[in-house]
Amino acid sequence: MPNPSEEPLMMPPPEPNGFVRTLNSMGYMSASLDPFSQAFTEFAPRAPGPCLDIGAAYGVASLVALRNGASVISNDIDERHLKILSDRAPASDRSRLTLAVGDFPDKLDFPQGSLGAVLICRVMHFFDGPKIERAAEKVMGWLAPGGKIFVVNETPFLRTALTFFPTYEARLKAGDPWPGVVENVGAHDPKRANILPSLMHLLDEKTLRRVFSKAGFVIERLEMFPRPDFAPDIQLDGRESIGLVGRKG
Repeated sequence: MPNPSEEPLMMPPPEPNGFVRTLNSMGYMSASLDPFSQAFTEFAPRAPGPCLDIGAAYGVASLVALRNGASVISNDIDERHLKILSDRAPASDRSRLTLAVGDFPDKLDFPQGSLGAVLICRVMHFFDGPKIERAAEKVMGWLAPGGKIFVVNETPFLRTALTFFPTYEARLKAGDPWPGVVENVGAHDPKRANILPSLMHLLDEKTLRRVFSKAGFVIERLEMFPRPDFAPDIQLDGRESIGLVGRKG
């Protein structure tokens, strides 16, 4: 019998810009779909296998993909997020929803060639370089031929990263393969230091192209795009996020 003193899990109220705080201090879930997440939800129903939403949080992309008719595996490191996601899913869609708790990429696995599409939205900017490489290689193995990966990350072109930008440019000039690693987020964004990990990896086109091409993906789309949904103190010049679509041949 449930303990009446236990409060049900609830999604936190959104911030003024619509972003919803995660329960595990790993930033926020966007309340709306960016162009690349939208492309994932549109491809998902016709993908050559079930689709995986990595770091799904409360399901902004998973729920749309389900509504479009896809079979969706929603992954998150925090089981509470997935419980809320499942509760938000319409009963008519739940037979096509699978929940997968696990730390991607090192503590999550699927059979080779078993997935049709993978979305990694606003997750890899919490990874160091070698972990990003492992992520790309692992997804390449999981995807069926014709399957696609959809990636969204933050870039160095954020207003909160302005003091970091000289470091980024110096690393670029020196040929550093990972020029966007911010070792101390709190020094650049003290306002959000308590809800973000200390390391943030701001990614650019050159870095993403190198990593995913090396893993074997055919790059179909790679571009920076504006984030009008970001808080005003984060927005800079329309290059706040970067998206990639890669196909397994």
